[in-house]
Amino acid sequence: MFSHIMDVSNGKIAYIQEVTRNACQRMHLTGHAEIAGVVITGLRSNETTSRPATFAGHVDNTGSCNGGAYSDPYGTWTEVIVIGTIKITLQDYIAEVRINFNRVQMRSGITCELSDTSCLDMEGENTFWDCKFTSYSLLYEGYVEKIVDYITNQAQTVFSLSSQHTTFALATRGLKFVCGHTLIRTEHPKLIIFETNPGVTVFKRPVRVSNLDIFAYMNSKFIYVERHIRSQINQLYRNILIQQCNLEQQMLQNALAISTQAPNIFACYLMKGPGYMALLAGEVIHIIKCVPVEVKVLHTKECYNQLPVIRANRTFFLTPQTHVLLKQGTQTSCNLLASTMYFLGDSWYKLPPKPVATVPPITIKPLTKPTWKYISPGSLATSGIYTDEDLKNLRDHIMFSAERPAVLNTVARSVMSRTSTLHEGSIANLLDEASIEKIAISTWTKFWSKFLIFGNVSAGLIAIYLIVRVAKLVLDTLVHGTLYTPFMVGPSI
Repeated sequence: MFSHIMDVSNGKIAYIQEVTRNACQRMHLTGHAEIAGVVITGLRSNETTSRPATFAGHVDNTGSCNGGAYSDPYGTWTEVIVIGTIKITLQDYIAEVRINFNRVQMRSGITCELSDTSCLDMEGENTFWDCKFTSYSLLYEGYVEKIVDYITNQAQTVFSLSSQHTTFALATRGLKFVCGHTLIRTEHPKLIIFETNPGVTVFKRPVRVSNLDIFAYMNSKFIYVERHIRSQINQLYRNILIQQCNLEQQMLQNALAISTQAPNIFACYLMKGPGYMALLAGEVIHIIKCVPVEVKVLHTKECYNQLPVIRANRTFFLTPQTHVLLKQGTQTSCNLLASTMYFLGDSWYKLPPKPVATVPPITIKPLTKPTWKYISPGSLATSGIYTDEDLKNLRDHIMFSAERPAVLNTVARSVMSRTSTLHEGSIANLLDEASIEKIAISTWTKFWSKFLIFGNVSAGLIAIYLIVRVAKLVLDTLVHGTLYTPFMVGPSI
């Protein structure tokens, strides 16, 4: 029993007692805490609880007291009575996590390392967080192949890896959110994927034996085999399609490249056969099918790029490849070494200029067979919304572009004093009566205008000459009059 009381050195102090993770979890789960031998109950989350407590000594209701020993981080005492107040604050909230920077931000504003799972808050509070990653084991960490399959109606993503130690191929089945991280669920319920950046590690490397599953191991192998076979078949099918597409694309590019310079050749390539013509109209090309007719080969003394034929007692020229009849052919010099060749009947003939059987040329064969087949529109070749006169005008308009190179070649050969034959048409058609009259009037007008300019200049020069002569005459008169004045003689008075 003490007769009096007095304060000891450092007798009054307030400090924050650190707690462990297990003690903090026990407070949240059971609401019980034990601090310095004092048991506190009735704790609740997100509340502050204060309890008076005697840490050393004893004081009864009669006023008698007994001292005891006490020790804390700030000192050690004997025969003292220590009383105080314990204030416990429990908080349970969701914090903001920055996964890319491995940081977690507390409610007070302080940030800590996410991977540490514990931190001392600004006010000295012990803060713990658990993202439940301890339930997962890290099987593989590194780069894998991410394959997106668009063949099916719904796009499917597959993560695949084939290495010396790890092999798998897992398809995604949705997302799973754990502690701010987005995990990818796979077709196997026990296997998940965490897609992250290099340097960001969330799962621990050691594998728990309790997480090992032989069925998951075997099922993952079956899944990998199925995915591998499927990917190989898809790649093979895609490779075949790409090869065929590249060939067809190359053919189309070659055909489009010559469409502006040789539209008829373009029509022949596009329609996979002769008997078609193309009409270039702006940014589109109209494909026209010609009507087949019977013709006979014409023997001529001249050589042409086209095949001379006769139809209805008229001379025509059959174009190569397109097999279109032209009224005017392109005349060339006859050459036995490089003669014009045509496939007539079932044999090849060269025309130097008479047809002579020859050795067939080398045929270039495509790698793939064409599968596209043209569907004829039926009777549209003989009937339609246009009249016969409209069709004739259209035919002349189409044939003009085809015959223009041959006519230009004939005119050029005539200008260069080479032999040329113009089957139809005349050079006199280049100038009509109105054009000649216009040229004459224009020439006479220019000549008369030049003559008027010459007359005006001549008249101006003559006028200048006359003005100079008149000025000289007046000046001479004045000078002579001045000289005669001092020698004037008159009658004396």
